[in-house]
Amino acid sequence: MAQIKDEIQYKAMMARIDELFFETNENTPADDPRLQELYLLSALVEEYEKEHFRA
Repeated sequence: MAQIKDEIQYKAMMARIDELFFETNENTPADDPRLQELYLLSALVEEYEKEHFRA
């Protein structure tokens, strides 16, 4: 899986997650590319936050 390399990428992904969050909802089909992108970016952000923001 890809990795977030720095805070600039992190902030860009957080901004994209915000966009995707408002473009999708509980009725969005699981195979919708926006929802798949949201899940992927969320996983990348979670890994980055575990490494950089949690003790």
